[in-house]
Amino acid sequence: MPLSLPALTRASPLPLESSSGIIRVEEVGGGLDLLSPELSSSEVFFPNSMIGSKWKVQRTLKSIEGDLGQARLMWGLLGGPDERAFTSKLTEVYDVDFLKAPQGLEGSTYTYDGQQLGSAILDRRSELASRLHIRPDDITWTDLGTIQYSKPPNNEQVSLTAVKRKSEPISEQGFGSDEIFRVSSSAGGIFGDASVYRAARLRRRFRRGFDESTGRRVLDGIEIVTTHRVLDGVAGMELPTSSTKSILRLKQI
Repeated sequence: MPLSLPALTRASPLPLESSSGIIRVEEVGGGLDLLSPELSSSEVFFPNSMIGSKWKVQRTLKSIEGDLGQARLMWGLLGGPDERAFTSKLTEVYDVDFLKAPQGLEGSTYTYDGQQLGSAILDRRSELASRLHIRPDDITWTDLGTIQYSKPPNNEQVSLTAVKRKSEPISEQGFGSDEIFRVSSSAGGIFGDASVYRAARLRRRFRRGFDESTGRRVLDGIEIVTTHRVLDGVAGMELPTSSTKSILRLKQI
């Protein structure tokens, strides 16, 4: 199923201070509450056969629309390393691991060929560590909804919290996911280390297959990330300020 995007609106990157004293990003219109969320799904799920496996990822940025500055900033906060991979659209290569979804996790089982199977989940700590070339121990992943890390080279403190998740049922043809993140990081500029909330929507769709030369499993995917304005903890989801499209290929190691 193709991913479609709404029209883009121009961004206002200047952070403003609300009456509560917390730095927020200027926003126009209503949207999604980022501060008191209830997760619609506990995690993003992958096929049972991926539990305990390691994969090599090739990621290539294909297109950028809207506010280039916000797109580049969010690309980095979500794990993008060397900026050349963004500006020159170079192929990024890194490793990821997959874990068994914790028992009892909502939505973690599915039926395939008449059998009830448990899902795999992405080891988000291993993904960030591999992309950013930092130690997994420097990344905090205390629950499935929030991950915190220090982004090199300036050790900027970043927090990624999933406020909404939806997983497409796993099938022989493929599967997908739709996540909205509250991203907390330093405002920068004259605001120094003050924290600012940003919003990002991350959608992925994968197709399952096999490598013709090795016979190993592969996943071919498309990822679309959109950024959204935020005012007093509410993100305007209808009009994204930027959009990036990346092509992913995962090969089992």
